[in-house]
Amino acid sequence: MHPDYVIAKPPLYIIPIVHYNMEVAAEVRRAFLKLNPDCVAVELPETLQGSFLHAASRLPDISVITATSPTERLCFPVEPCDASFEALRSAQERQIPAFCIDLDIEGYPKLSEPLPDRYSIARIGLKNYYEAYEGCLRPDPPIRSEHDRKRELHIARRLRELSFSYDKILVCIGMAHVRQVLTHLKDSSYPTFLPAVRDEVTICTYTEERVREVMAEYGWISLSYEHWRDGFLPESSRLPDRKQLIWDLLKQAQVPYEQASYSTLSPQSLATIFKFAGKWARIRDSLLPDLFQLIGAAKGCVDHNFAYEVWKRATEYPYYKNVDSLPELDLSVEEIWGGQKKIHFHLKSPSDKGLFYRRLRKDSSAIRLYPPNPFGICSYPPEDSVIEKFGLFLKKKGTQLQQEEGARTIPFSTSLEDGLDMKETIRHWPEKKLYVKAKGKPPGLVGSCVVIFDEEDIPASVEKFPCRMTWLGEHEQESDMAFYSTSMADMIVGPGIVRCTFGGFFLSYPAQRLFDVWSDPDYGEFDRKQDILLAAACDYSTRPVIVYAGLHPPSAQIKQRASRQGKRILFIPLTQFSKKVVSKLRTFHILDGREKRKIADEYIY
Repeated sequence: MHPDYVIAKPPLYIIPIVHYNMEVAAEVRRAFLKLNPDCVAVELPETLQGSFLHAASRLPDISVITATSPTERLCFPVEPCDASFEALRSAQERQIPAFCIDLDIEGYPKLSEPLPDRYSIARIGLKNYYEAYEGCLRPDPPIRSEHDRKRELHIARRLRELSFSYDKILVCIGMAHVRQVLTHLKDSSYPTFLPAVRDEVTICTYTEERVREVMAEYGWISLSYEHWRDGFLPESSRLPDRKQLIWDLLKQAQVPYEQASYSTLSPQSLATIFKFAGKWARIRDSLLPDLFQLIGAAKGCVDHNFAYEVWKRATEYPYYKNVDSLPELDLSVEEIWGGQKKIHFHLKSPSDKGLFYRRLRKDSSAIRLYPPNPFGICSYPPEDSVIEKFGLFLKKKGTQLQQEEGARTIPFSTSLEDGLDMKETIRHWPEKKLYVKAKGKPPGLVGSCVVIFDEEDIPASVEKFPCRMTWLGEHEQESDMAFYSTSMADMIVGPGIVRCTFGGFFLSYPAQRLFDVWSDPDYGEFDRKQDILLAAACDYSTRPVIVYAGLHPPSAQIKQRASRQGKRILFIPLTQFSKKVVSKLRTFHILDGREKRKIADEYIY
């Protein structure tokens, strides 16, 4: 028996193959280098031999051969991970003859024969795989169609002809045909069959977008195969390990994801993806997940952004060049393989404004400090303290509400969890069981807070809240604030001191980051002032949760904006707070300069 599995019938050395599979292509490559044949024969239509050889010479660039007739159009993808094209490619590199020996038949049905997972070839070897296929999966005698009988007779006849001219022929034949071809090799005569007539045969390639979708072995696997092929050493060779390649893919996708999201994926997260995808694959009678299952697992275990990075890295194929300017075809997966599975990404896009906080601090040693503008307006510090305390209260309440949302009550078994739930225990008293409280997942951290006291109708005949401002916090204990209120000219209570009423405000933490939200063109799509504040809260929040206290829940447009950034708006009805607290919060004063703070308490009550 040859070191690499071939069926030796000198001068024929036959390799049973499965089309478009990396493991089988690698077996053909190893057998070719060890056998050192003087001729190669593959199971491809003989009438298209010139086109196949041309396409094989372009590898590792991708090609597709189209052959049309009055009744059908055939497409032959040419990829590096197909065993037949690997054999043709290797023969051309060694400058030895290569032949296509199959019969082109009109109307040959598209069949998908169930086979064991091809990854097992890397574990048990091609010999055991083929013997299991012949011994367990195929009937004896096999059921053959008339089309298959003609093809197998034609292949046997061509092999007999080649055996008179060459001493060592490497033959690649599909597993479904090997047994019958070996039987027909013993025939003394062969009938002659006319091949199908093709009106036009064209060598093309895919568009750059379609290459990501239609490759049988997706780009990461094909690229890894090329790397293995280029560094191949016959005396210490091993087949590429698909399982390790999938793990490496997840590790590679982790880098751009962490850079874009400013978060870190733990090794346990990747292990969970791999475990989940593996179980999904075994449900579908496979040993390892396909790309669809891997992306689905990444979406479920991490998020859509990481799944997109996995897809992007997995389908990238840098050897696609098309330097000879072949026609580019926009062929769909259905046209090539007859079916597809669609997957959608809902990407979270962090706001550029939120990233302002992450900028590197500049060297302040060369900065000249100027006194503040003496004519600048400012707030009244005692009122600032009330608003800041209310903002902290909203953040704590938001955290508490999230904990309550995830909490559940379960029967007592071995632990009291977070304490006895007296209400549920009394309710189920006839069952003679104790019920305890159990916390859910940890609550998300709260970033910005938005409070809307009055929603202005659009269009409004009279603008109730014409004053719109953005204030920056004066120190680390204060937040930035954007608000809309009544006019400063409505109620003057002292020299340079006016009393206003909030329509709504937004608090942003930490301070000194807020641009003027009212003149920001990013919010030009919003007509209502409360929507502008909510949109700004989503953009500037450095945490995943925004607490919103108002009269009505946020609009669907605002929720969608928050969802795109991976954030959530937690709504708290304003009616949960007493009228006294709301009235105290709504009234505030604006001072004409900081020097007015010395006399403000004489006019503010």
